[in-house]
Amino acid sequence: MTVEEKILTYGDLENIPEGFEVIRGRLKELAPAGGEHGFFEAEVAFELKKAELKGFVLVGEVGLVISKNPLTVRAADIVFISKDKCPSVPKGMLEVPPDLVVEIISPSNTFEEIEDKVADYMDFGVGRIVLIDPHLRKVTLIDENRKISIRSFEEEVEFLPGFKLKLSEILGGKK
Repeated sequence: MTVEEKILTYGDLENIPEGFEVIRGRLKELAPAGGEHGFFEAEVAFELKKAELKGFVLVGEVGLVISKNPLTVRAADIVFISKDKCPSVPKGMLEVPPDLVVEIISPSNTFEEIEDKVADYMDFGVGRIVLIDPHLRKVTLIDENRKISIRSFEEEVEFLPGFKLKLSEILGGKK
């Protein structure tokens, strides 16, 4: 006997279990983050919060509804959404593209997974995408014009217009 996999639709949005993304209607389980991942996520989010930007810093696998049909929901490590786009703290998953998504790359992530996730973020209309690779100590920035730049932790990265961070200063100089 064969059990058919249920294809999720937009009507299933509220029933997506935590720890999962939905890729073209299919559930995809996320691996739990490790301590280093959580540390990097907290430190970067803290710096964004300290900057007193006019918006909201959200963390913890924030659900972004990339597409309603087929249903695609991505889980972002850190999101910033301006008050212009969202005047109050969002409830539920975001259906409006945020100004910034930050992803901390884990050793278990494949290049294809990251590439697919970035393509989904771009299709959704995310303003800036920052990929932090703690193991290579590299930061990839994709700006509003889809220009890609790669920096080391020792260089400043403009996470948002007018807001720059040098990751070595907040995450330490150790490898």
